[in-house]
Amino acid sequence: IMKIYNPIFLLFILTISTSCSSSDSLNNLEDSNCFTTNISISEGDSIVINHATNPVLWKGKYNEESIKLSFTIPVGADGETETQTFVFNKDKNCLKKQYAYKFYNGKKVDISAVTEMTFTEFYIKEWDIDKTLSGLLVYTDPHDKKTYSRKFFVHFSAVDYEYEASNFLFFKDCLLDKLPINIDMNTDGVVDFKLSYELLNDIGNTPKYNQYTLQLTATFQEKNKLLSIKNNEGPHSIVFEPPFDSLDKVSYSSNVKSSLDVFYEFATPYESYNYFLDNSLTYSNMLKNNLKDYFIVSLSINGKIYYGWIAFYVNTASCDVGVTATYLNSVAGEHVYVY
Repeated sequence: IMKIYNPIFLLFILTISTSCSSSDSLNNLEDSNCFTTNISISEGDSIVINHATNPVLWKGKYNEESIKLSFTIPVGADGETETQTFVFNKDKNCLKKQYAYKFYNGKKVDISAVTEMTFTEFYIKEWDIDKTLSGLLVYTDPHDKKTYSRKFFVHFSAVDYEYEASNFLFFKDCLLDKLPINIDMNTDGVVDFKLSYELLNDIGNTPKYNQYTLQLTATFQEKNKLLSIKNNEGPHSIVFEPPFDSLDKVSYSSNVKSSLDVFYEFATPYESYNYFLDNSLTYSNMLKNNLKDYFIVSLSINGKIYYGWIAFYVNTASCDVGVTATYLNSVAGEHVYVY
C-alpha cells in the first residue's frame, strides 16, 4: 500500500498524466489546469493499511472552499495516534493542492504536535464533486525524510461536511488578562512569588508555535523556595492537597514538575490544534478534582526560615485561575499544617 517514491515513478506518472480535457476517464473535470492520471485506481484504494479487523482507511471532509483527505495510524500502547492530512482548495471544477501535515496525538501520556509535510504531487483519477474523489498523491515525511506515493479513494456523504472553524482558542483570550498574580507572603510590599506563565516562541518548528507554561515562580530564588517532598527520585511535585504539612519538605533546583499546565498555540492555518496539554505531564488530574490545591513555601527573612502555603486554583477548561489565600507562619522555624 505504501510506496517509496523515486525518479522512475515520477517519469511514469508524468507520462500517464493528462489534462482535464480527457473527460472519458474523468468525471466533472473541465479546468485545463487540473493534473489528472489514467493510472489504475479502485475502491480498494480506500484502504491505506490492510488489517484483518482494523484496517486504516482514508477519510474525507469537505466544504464550499476545500477538501481534506486524511488517515490515522495507532502508534502507541496508550492510545497515541498519528494523523496525516492533505488539504486541497476547490478551483472551479478542479482541486489544487495546498498543504499537508502530520498531527501526533499524545493523548494523556505525551505532548501532541503538528508538523508540516512537503506535498509535492497530486493527480486526480475521478472527482465527482463532494461525492467521490480518487487519485494519487506524493509527499515527503519530515521525520524519516523519505518520499511516499499513495493512491486514495474516498466517498463523501452529508456527515463529512465540515464547517469552517473560527472559534479558535488563544491564550490571550483565555488567561492573559488574569496573569500574573503577584503574591506578597508577609505583606511588606515586596512580591515574593508570581503565579504566571513562561512564553517560549518556537520559530524553528514548522509550523511555528508559542508555548505558554503556567507555573509559580519565586522572585528571589535564593531566599524564597517552593518545597517538595524529600525524595531521591524526580520529578519532584510542588502541588499539595490536604492533609499536608511542611515537615520533611525541601527545595529542589532540578527535575521539578513545575508546570500546572502548558498551552500550545500554532501559526495559521493550524489554529484548530491550539490546546492545553492537560495530561499526565502536568497537574491536570489533580487540579480537576474537588480538593483544594496548595503550594508549600518558605521564606528566608533576616537569616531565619519561615514556612507558609499558597492556596490557588487553575481551570483551563473555563479559562480561570486565581489565588484564594496565603499564609506565612510568624514564628521562625515552626512548620505549617493543613488538614
